[in-house]
Amino acid sequence: METDAPVGEERAAGEGAEEAPAQPVATTAQWAAMWILLLGAFMGFLDIFIVNVANPSIQAELHASFADIQLVPTGYTLAYGAGLVAGGRLGDIFGRRRVFLVGVVLFALTSVACASAQSPGFLVGARIAQGLGAAVMLPQVLALIQVTFQRNEERSRAIGLYGAVIGLGVVAGQIVGGFLIEWDVAGLGWRSIFLVNVPLCVITFVGALALVRDRSDRTPMKLDLPGVILLGAGLLGLVHGLVVGAEQGWTGLRAGEVAGGAVLLAIFVLWERRVAEAGRSPLLPPRLFKQRGFSMGLPTALCFYGVNGAFIFLLAFYLQQAKDFSPLQSALTFTPMAILTSVFSVLCGKFVARWGARVVPGGAVVMAIGLGLVWIGVDLMEGTNPAAALMPGLVLYGAGGGIVATSLIGTALSGVIPEDAGAASGGILTAVQVSEAAGVAGIGALFAAVATGGEEVRGFAVSVAVLAVLSLLTAVFLNLLNGPAGAESETAA
Repeated sequence: METDAPVGEERAAGEGAEEAPAQPVATTAQWAAMWILLLGAFMGFLDIFIVNVANPSIQAELHASFADIQLVPTGYTLAYGAGLVAGGRLGDIFGRRRVFLVGVVLFALTSVACASAQSPGFLVGARIAQGLGAAVMLPQVLALIQVTFQRNEERSRAIGLYGAVIGLGVVAGQIVGGFLIEWDVAGLGWRSIFLVNVPLCVITFVGALALVRDRSDRTPMKLDLPGVILLGAGLLGLVHGLVVGAEQGWTGLRAGEVAGGAVLLAIFVLWERRVAEAGRSPLLPPRLFKQRGFSMGLPTALCFYGVNGAFIFLLAFYLQQAKDFSPLQSALTFTPMAILTSVFSVLCGKFVARWGARVVPGGAVVMAIGLGLVWIGVDLMEGTNPAAALMPGLVLYGAGGGIVATSLIGTALSGVIPEDAGAASGGILTAVQVSEAAGVAGIGALFAAVATGGEEVRGFAVSVAVLAVLSLLTAVFLNLLNGPAGAESETAA
């Protein structure tokens, strides 16, 4: 069955075919509400990467050590990644619109706090608080989209746009940060990268008040506090160990931290099963893993976003450190890739409608080809203009990534029941965050090993070749994810 849905919702649509005609068409106000929600999501992902180009300026003005400056992006990442599932469950319990609004206010206040920092310690603390605000805000976006759009094809399109926003936010962080630093708006310097969030938060808050509605019935439940602690501590150990190990080098302490985080996550899984068997409300319901989309979507997201996070990180480093690009030059190099990601995100539904679900793993193959061209541009065209040598590969990578990002999250969330929408959204976003940290850590370690002795160009080329292979593995996962489901796959236990 082929539709214009870019996320492989053919299975869910087929199962609900008898009910589909009775579902109401989304109104103009509902689509407007979706764009308000996507603006909130865009801010959250933008702020993961926007500080990369500002770190040298922050370090100079605040007289920060290298260890301090590493904690500016890491603090946000850790708090955000550790709090996503709990943030999603809070929406299930207290109402997604209400929790989304609280998250927007927290994000605005902590952005102002970041911009007003006068010391490295204050800035790091504000970034941690900002990450927690994002963890409260972002899971509600997917959950509200899930319950707002009743028709499968409309829900698919909305979630597909959300997936595109993730990819666009990651790339736009480099672009927006580069332009703001170059323009030095009102003499604010690096502080403008945080203050830019404030007007966006105001628009999001007012728009959400006027347009967003939480149409699902809330099921009375208590927050699984032991689950929150186990998951938060486990993710904190895992993500912190990966990020800091990649940046500062691997030691026995870092390896033990990662292992300890993995053990806590295993205990968390056992605890969640016990809570579910007792008839209570687990933080991450085990029944989610009995749905093919969610259970297969997690490893697929880990692979895809791991590749994407590592490539964006290494590309920015290569351009600014190995090729002495300014933040603005780096931003301009990223821009065509971002444009192609956006364009092919929009076109993905039409491609799937015409050629079927195989278009989606095909997008990952196009990513691999693009990375192969980047490798050629780096390894065989040394001495030419770096931006020109990289451009064919970046364009293909952006186009393929737009197709995959548009499709992946919607497929993973297909079949999730409304009362689990927040938890499932938090689970998927946690996989995205952990994969980006793991990708940067793993590929970053490879780059560091190869680049020893001033071999940054060779290190980047080798790393890109490995990422191309991982993109092909993503294509395999996507092919399995979009394959026929078993009879019981899409039902919740």
